[in-house]
Amino acid sequence: MYSIDDIINNNSFWIYFLSVNFPNAYDEITDTDISGLLDEYDYDSKWIDEFTQYSEEIFYENDGYVDNPNTIDLNLNGHDFRIEFHPGDTVYFLDGQEIGCTGGHFILQKIDFRFFSEITYGIEDIRIFLLVMPMVSLKNTDIPRARNIIKSALETLDLHKEHIIKITDMIIDSLL
Repeated sequence: MYSIDDIINNNSFWIYFLSVNFPNAYDEITDTDISGLLDEYDYDSKWIDEFTQYSEEIFYENDGYVDNPNTIDLNLNGHDFRIEFHPGDTVYFLDGQEIGCTGGHFILQKIDFRFFSEITYGIEDIRIFLLVMPMVSLKNTDIPRARNIIKSALETLDLHKEHIIKITDMIIDSLL
């Protein structure tokens, strides 16, 4: 199991996380998805394979799922939020109940923005918001605040400035 401290400053983790946890993040104008945009960044693929416990056999034997996945556990204002990282999927839990996943048969947008705001209230490290964001569902009235949160979190990562707005827009569009 990894703690938040193990991954929070690891840019390879964030490139991986953004690439696979927003499967609907796409820019129609440039015909680019978020993983394509992030392909130009250097990241430690060996670390990611170790983190997700990737092996070619795992897809044939267990459809991309490992028995003991690495997890990140967060306490969000009294709510237990867990993320399991499998080679072929990321699975999200809230208070012990599976709420969604981002793999091939993804289930997204399970938390409305009001509830997201409640459980993340007072969290100091804005990057924590990005970990929860794939499960958030937005309404048009939520866009300005969500855009500010996502952009602010992305600005703390080692990303090119010109990509921050593009990635923010892609994520926002994927959560509507």
